[in-house]
Amino acid sequence: MAVAVDFETFYSSDYSVSDMGIWRYVTDTRFDAYLVAVFGEGIEFVGHPKDFDWRRLHGKELVSHNASFDAFIFVHLTRIGVIPPDVGFRHWHCTANLSCYLGAPRALAHAAAQLLGMDVSKDLRKWMRGKQWADAVAEGRESELRQYALRDARACHDIWERNHARWPLHERELARLTMVFGWKGVRIDTKRVEEGIVALNRVMFEAVAQIPWAGGDDVAILSPKLLGEECRKAGIEPPSSLAEDSPECEEWENRHGSQYPWVSAMRTYRKANALLEKLKTMRSRTRPTDRCMGYELKYFGSHTGRWSGSSGFNIQNLPREEMFGVDLRACIVPRPGCKFVICDLSQIEPRILAWLCDDATLLDQISAGIPLYEAHARNTMGWKGGNLKKENPGLYALAKARVLGLGYGCGPDKFVVVAKNMGGIDLSLQEAKATVTAFRQSNRKIVALWNRLDADFKRSNGSTFEIELPSGRALSYFNVSSTGGWTAQTERGGRRVRIYGGKLTENLVQAVARDVFAEGLLRLADAGIDVAFHIHDEAVCEVPVDTDPSEIGRILTINPDWLPGCPLAAESVESGVYKK
Repeated sequence: MAVAVDFETFYSSDYSVSDMGIWRYVTDTRFDAYLVAVFGEGIEFVGHPKDFDWRRLHGKELVSHNASFDAFIFVHLTRIGVIPPDVGFRHWHCTANLSCYLGAPRALAHAAAQLLGMDVSKDLRKWMRGKQWADAVAEGRESELRQYALRDARACHDIWERNHARWPLHERELARLTMVFGWKGVRIDTKRVEEGIVALNRVMFEAVAQIPWAGGDDVAILSPKLLGEECRKAGIEPPSSLAEDSPECEEWENRHGSQYPWVSAMRTYRKANALLEKLKTMRSRTRPTDRCMGYELKYFGSHTGRWSGSSGFNIQNLPREEMFGVDLRACIVPRPGCKFVICDLSQIEPRILAWLCDDATLLDQISAGIPLYEAHARNTMGWKGGNLKKENPGLYALAKARVLGLGYGCGPDKFVVVAKNMGGIDLSLQEAKATVTAFRQSNRKIVALWNRLDADFKRSNGSTFEIELPSGRALSYFNVSSTGGWTAQTERGGRRVRIYGGKLTENLVQAVARDVFAEGLLRLADAGIDVAFHIHDEAVCEVPVDTDPSEIGRILTINPDWLPGCPLAAESVESGVYKK
């Protein structure tokens, strides 16, 4: 049995955890934990935190539907004396994480609907936005608010009691580590952050001078409408997207930038502004006590089980290269006396795909030390020479693009873009068609895997399709339907997505790779190695300066019992900043 704990705190349009991060939120003068609901093991309480006998929870198993929030509030209230310092709990689990593991939505209202068949309206919580407890009392809604908080705690408790047996202990530990990593945070080079802010403000000022419609108004500068009007004046079509990673926008800029300087200036401003906001977030969330910034990762943030970024700062999606002379990644540094060992599993997905397809020839070549992309070229592209990367860089780039781009059913149109992005290769559509055909003819085991998964999926029409993973967990596709094309829900009650053999294969490979990396994270923790954060298949370890980096690679590449014969490899880099 477990006890559910649910805090209600003040928030408003300009004061929230999602915008500020948890540390800055609780240390702000506006912080007010005005209510707590506690439910389970014969305990039913709802009221102000100072009025609860917290010693009743000593040694208990606690649960919350966002443990990284509620447990942090508990710690903060202990620090400021609201909760006695001698209250200790056995574990604090997160039912939001449990829900995601089970394929249900993260939000409590939707999780309760899917897992309990229970209606948990959040309307009252929305009504409390910008309001204090006194406002609820003044409007006669304090009793309703108490019932709302207690209902949430009961829903959290019931989700746990009915479903926790299906959540393996090692997955619970991964969820706990995710929370602890984020709380500990990463050290920030505040001087570099300030210099970056100054530099980007200068870049934006210079860009504004070339934007005719700017007028000193940030909203106007970023207005697609005003951009469209200027484009029409110039007799050119506006871009379909201004996203910094949009190939169409880049092509549009290259086509018109030399004739119309405001084209490049507009995009420069947007890129610089996006980077500036990240630096400002770093600055505002850095703790003055240790110059560290907390962050949040979502355990099971995707259908495959991978983690994803959260709370307004995605530590998994920082620019790799300098922009405008600003290196965002280099703003993250090790603590004094430490270094970073940045270690990633090399080509983990194509290795997993070869293992799943039982491509013994390729696996043996990799095990013998032949680089994966070279082995692919020898087996399927006619390469007979020596070191492919040195002797024929162009063929090596194409082999890499084929391995990474065509294993999941990519068609010719898309492969033209993939080849350009991955290898800088310009292919005509006819060349791409020939490449796709050649790949499929020479990789029949991969095609057979697509076809088998596709057939199994379609046989599940009207029900749930599950792929059992080697690790023992499963990938689930809910409510399979052939209406209007083959679709399913990757989240219970979620939106429908198109499903086909290549997509199933991609999900399968990513899920297996995630489980391999997850076991590596657990082994690193058992070995006492601190992981500052991680990105997909890369662990950024913060270790004493005398640590042997090869030991981290060795730990990460130990084959799980359920993955025999798959040749794992890792690459490690030592650094005084987050840079690889």
